[in-house]
Amino acid sequence: MAINGKHHYLPQFYLEGFKILPQKGKKPHIWQIEKKGSQKHYSPAITNTGCIRDYHSLDHDQEHDHKTIESLFSTIESKQAKLVQSIVDSKDIPCSQIRELSELISLMRYRIPVFATYIENSHRKMILDTFKIMYRSGKFGSPPEVLQQLFESKRIDETLNIKISNWKIIEKMIEVGFSPESISLLSQLSYQIYYASEPDSFVTSDNPVALFHPNYDDLKPYGVGLAIKGVELTFPLSSDTLVVAGHHLEPGSYLAKRDQVNEYNRRTIIMGENYIFSNKFSVDLHKYISKLKNIFAGFTYDNLYYGDGSVQISRFISVQ
Repeated sequence: MAINGKHHYLPQFYLEGFKILPQKGKKPHIWQIEKKGSQKHYSPAITNTGCIRDYHSLDHDQEHDHKTIESLFSTIESKQAKLVQSIVDSKDIPCSQIRELSELISLMRYRIPVFATYIENSHRKMILDTFKIMYRSGKFGSPPEVLQQLFESKRIDETLNIKISNWKIIEKMIEVGFSPESISLLSQLSYQIYYASEPDSFVTSDNPVALFHPNYDDLKPYGVGLAIKGVELTFPLSSDTLVVAGHHLEPGSYLAKRDQVNEYNRRTIIMGENYIFSNKFSVDLHKYISKLKNIFAGFTYDNLYYGDGSVQISRFISVQ
């Protein structure tokens, strides 16, 4: 747990499931491959991976609180680490662990930077649209001349700088990640375990929980959710263990064939925003990520402003 400095959006215990073996030195390392650009790759220590400075800091007063959320996650992650290790070792998910696994998956969907950015952008656009609607309807009266000139010479969007406090973003991430509705929907799914054998292995990303729908084109322009018929969830637990969940799956444990490993890795890579993590690096993996680097899935936010009103549309675009 980092109190003041780099805060992990992916738990260190989770990343250690994808560490490079054999381990060299005291600290475990992992391959980190950039999804965008030319897929630069390096092998940092896990202590310096999947983290952002002050990511969990609460800025509701002049003295930023670096401890509260880090302490909360430290307590939660100690229990989650035991759960993940149990499933990885046994390659089995007993019914008694479904609820706990659902809580882990729900939190992993919403504690990540891409969702934080989604929250920040949606809040900023809603505030900006509200201001524009009220300003143009005369609710604020006449603004100072200098400000009015700025509004007239530039767009209001370009004049106003709206910043969303980090505590507000964290509040929403935790609210959704721990929401009973999300956990309940996940608990109702049927779960399978797939395990890979050498030389095959699963990768993970900075957005590790993937939602897949085989016929998403038929659902457009709508998004998908956990309750939608045909949706399948995948979540890699380690380099050799992956969870698959859906509404009509036969629970069990299965050896993943190579084409299945490739397919599940495809979903993970598409869900990734900036980084793919792996216990090994190869030319084939580099080419695979390069092939998929311009394909993304996840939450999208569309803002339709029309002068005296606006519409905000939130969707989840699945992998297909």
